[in-house]
Amino acid sequence: AAAALAAGGFAVSAAGARRERSAEFAVLRALGAPRRDLARLVATEQSLLIGAGLLAGLGLGTVLTRAVVPLIVLTSGAARPVPPVLVELPVPRVALLLAGVAAPLLLITVASALRRAEPAVALRHQGED
Repeated sequence: AAAALAAGGFAVSAAGARRERSAEFAVLRALGAPRRDLARLVATEQSLLIGAGLLAGLGLGTVLTRAVVPLIVLTSGAARPVPPVLVELPVPRVALLLAGVAAPLLLITVASALRRAEPAVALRHQGED
């Protein structure tokens, strides 16, 4: 559920960023910038946001897991277990989780970057804001 909410929020954010910059891209297209270069620019920007979010989430998740899990694991008598809890994060599962979260976001990024916009329409509406 969290991954679906993240993907939805990211899609809305990517669409908003694309709409906000449509006038800039229209001017660049009118000046002769290749559509492929603009798509690459959008994909790079969004991929950097995805990477930063995944790294921040991984770091925060690791710190919180190591800090909280030993505090909430108790014996049936509500005492701390002896020996203390050993927290291990399974690297293959964490990598699979990161890939599962990143995949839909990257697909949204590619779809957003490849979306064709008409420069004339964006330039006509530029002065209305």
